[in-house]
Amino acid sequence: MLSAVLRTIAAHELFERGDRVLVAVSGGPDSMALLHVLWEARERLGIALEVAAVDHGLRAGAAGEVALVSERAEALELPFWPIAVEVRRERGRASLQDAARRARLGALAALAARRGARRVALGHHAGDQAETVLFRIVRGTGLRGLAGIPYRRDPFVRPLLDVPRVEIERYLARRSIPFATDPSNADPRFTRARIRHQILPLLAAENPRVSEALIGLARAARGGAVPPARTVAVAEAAGPAPGPIQIDRPGGYAWAGGTLRVEEVAEASRAGPTSGRAGFDADRLGWPLLVRARRAGDRMRPRGGTGSRKISDLMIDAKIARHSRALLPVVTSADGALLWVPGLRPAEVARPSPATQRFLSFTFLAQEPREEPKRIV
Repeated sequence: MLSAVLRTIAAHELFERGDRVLVAVSGGPDSMALLHVLWEARERLGIALEVAAVDHGLRAGAAGEVALVSERAEALELPFWPIAVEVRRERGRASLQDAARRARLGALAALAARRGARRVALGHHAGDQAETVLFRIVRGTGLRGLAGIPYRRDPFVRPLLDVPRVEIERYLARRSIPFATDPSNADPRFTRARIRHQILPLLAAENPRVSEALIGLARAARGGAVPPARTVAVAEAAGPAPGPIQIDRPGGYAWAGGTLRVEEVAEASRAGPTSGRAGFDADRLGWPLLVRARRAGDRMRPRGGTGSRKISDLMIDAKIARHSRALLPVVTSADGALLWVPGLRPAEVARPSPATQRFLSFTFLAQEPREEPKRIV
């Protein structure tokens, strides 16, 4: 599950190194898994975590769930913040669940602002996405509604949105992570509970992959038929600033400014840096990798250098033409560490050593800016 979450974080740029992240934890399985997977990845991502739990004042058992979250935060040595909200008093004409959601998100955003947290992480997963799309279809919606739950709507981010419920349950069991069960999630008085426990199982009898179909529908509604992060063996260039491309294996990956070749090689001489090639220790990187466009503030430590520098400054020093800079791919690891930009020295990260046995080689073949994009076969 960790690798899937890292892919989602990288593909949708949910965090930046140095971020303070407030993790919203109800005590249920989804949010407890979110807390622990982010705790596992915190150093790799370069983020600092704090934990918050919201008591909506609707159930007697909620206090025990907040206490459970407090215990887990203490065990992980993370700051913990309990929040109490008055849902019934502020409900108005909204449904109870909608009012609770608005109160919860408002309180979390306010706490994040006070704590200087740039992101608030929520525990929605792939099953929630499928249920949301079906819920909106039943109620009536347009294309925008079919897009479902967003990965990011500042300050809120959802790192588990590509993870199915079964993977979350397996993750919790393997690590013996305790969690609480909210009885309202199975209460047939609530529409979402009926969709989860009655309607979706009926649809699954007709199509066992109905949840995947609904998730695919949301993906298509968000941006055509291609997700923001594309797992492809062959990708097409899509313009001067294409979306991120996820790299799961060696191969050719087309980019707006040319073609990125990713190869596993055994000889160090083939992986050595040249003007268009960079070599890394394959066993210290692992899959997946990510290729994306350059962003303001991007930094890396060039190989042999003593500290990190801005990519923009490195490009100026390397005399890379201004009109070409936006077309160059930026290769990163799954946790967001910048590895290489064509025309620059590779990063110090995963530098090959005398003990290196497998080399991962990147080669970028630039094309003229006005040349039509070509499919790599």
